[in-house]
Amino acid sequence: MPVVMGLDIGGVNTKACWLEVNRNQIIRARGESVYFEVWRDPGGLHGVLEMLKERGRGFDLNPAPRAVGLTMTAELCDVFPSKARGVGAILAAARQAFTGIPVYVWTLDGDFVSLVEAEARPMEVAAANWLASAIALSRSPLVTVTPALLVDMGSTTTDILPLAKGKVDVYGRTDAERLTWGELVYTGILRTPVNSIASSVFIHGRPCRVANEYFAIMADVYRLLGCLQENDYVAAVPDGGARTPEGCARRLARVVASEPEVLGWEGIYALAWYIREKQIQQIMEAIWQVLSRKWGTGGICCREPGPLQPRGQGEERGGWHFGGEEPSKPGRPERRETGGGSAPEGRDWPRRLIMAGPGIFLLEEVAERLGWEVYPWWELVPGVQGELTGDRRKERCALTAYAVASLLASRLEL
Repeated sequence: MPVVMGLDIGGVNTKACWLEVNRNQIIRARGESVYFEVWRDPGGLHGVLEMLKERGRGFDLNPAPRAVGLTMTAELCDVFPSKARGVGAILAAARQAFTGIPVYVWTLDGDFVSLVEAEARPMEVAAANWLASAIALSRSPLVTVTPALLVDMGSTTTDILPLAKGKVDVYGRTDAERLTWGELVYTGILRTPVNSIASSVFIHGRPCRVANEYFAIMADVYRLLGCLQENDYVAAVPDGGARTPEGCARRLARVVASEPEVLGWEGIYALAWYIREKQIQQIMEAIWQVLSRKWGTGGICCREPGPLQPRGQGEERGGWHFGGEEPSKPGRPERRETGGGSAPEGRDWPRRLIMAGPGIFLLEEVAERLGWEVYPWWELVPGVQGELTGDRRKERCALTAYAVASLLASRLEL
């Protein structure tokens, strides 16, 4: 059976997904993520892509994927003098790694283009991964009648994406626009510096300003609180030390220019819980910004899919239409409630939160506070399963990589 590969190349994580497809149906999926800091060695990206290409060979008897769908955010890395130059470098690495394999690049128009077209239109393919995720999930019966909010909390950023009636009901398109509209928040579960979450904390009952230094990150908070295991701490450690609770405690104490022996374990835990609460507030504030506007007035134009030429550089152009076709008789999803909240009278607000990313455990708390039903994204799409570790749900592959692979598979008509 043919395999389609999806790639999301980020500044620190390159995520891959392989989909096995039979007669336009996704049979199974496998994902992998490689930690690689593009800004430290942009030339090394080619090696990462070569490694992922080889790892995909074990997925199927085919020697290589039938096609590769590519999206990216690494163009923002400050090693590149401009985003356009960053896009060019990423496309060059992909061209070199996947010689002889068609590579299609996802755009902010909700479409795929060839490498040649992407090189000519670099800003149209920059930071478009969120749109692939949103469009892929907007096709689910779960959101064709009842609005939902897709919240993808990654290691560095959080996407907040309204889905309604089969369309992506967003206002922002570029990162700057999305930051303005509250649809992109630079807060993540791992790499976000603690001093960007809270300007002050409480120490022994008194407010204390934090040191504006790169002493600790959110991975230290959640590792200390037991939300992350050591192998989940996939980020550079600020002091290069251990990812143990003791190491995390020492880094957190430095945020207030102190040490664990001075603050005591109770003081360190109180500090960590307070910082966790402040990060939840950042996400909640952005969600309320999105909810405050009139729903149904945004929307991304999504293409009516037409077939792609498997090896040609040109693509058949389908007709444009707004959102999606009205579904017929959508199935009623099984109800998963986290609370008793409901939308205010007369407001077509979402009542469901779709979770994605390594921050799923925190998003469950967000849904609890909103009183919404909560769904992990893999329950809405075919071929992929999540993982249950204790009482925590984890994704086995990144939504962005799965989405770009599944959208490409539907276009190729495999």
